[in-house]
Amino acid sequence: MNDQAVPDQLRKALAQAAGDAAQAKVMPVVKMIAAQQIVVMDLMQMLVDAKVLHADEIAARMRHHIDHTDTKDMAARTLFEQVRSRFASATQTS
Repeated sequence: MNDQAVPDQLRKALAQAAGDAAQAKVMPVVKMIAAQQIVVMDLMQMLVDAKVLHADEIAARMRHHIDHTDTKDMAARTLFEQVRSRFASATQTS
């Protein structure tokens, strides 16, 4: 093995370790955010079922958020679109 191969292997091993450590720190946060999204979606569905809110109002509000969110903020836009499509389809099936 030459002198360059060892630093390259070490660099790769350190990069892998750093990636693993970052993922270990991020995954609990990602899981918590996903759980919060489920809770909020369920709460909105309960409000629709109790006739406190109308599904089409939620869909319209999400469309408004999509229209006024930075186009580079794909995470927010995706979430708004998921909510919009769920409640837009709820009005079509009702």
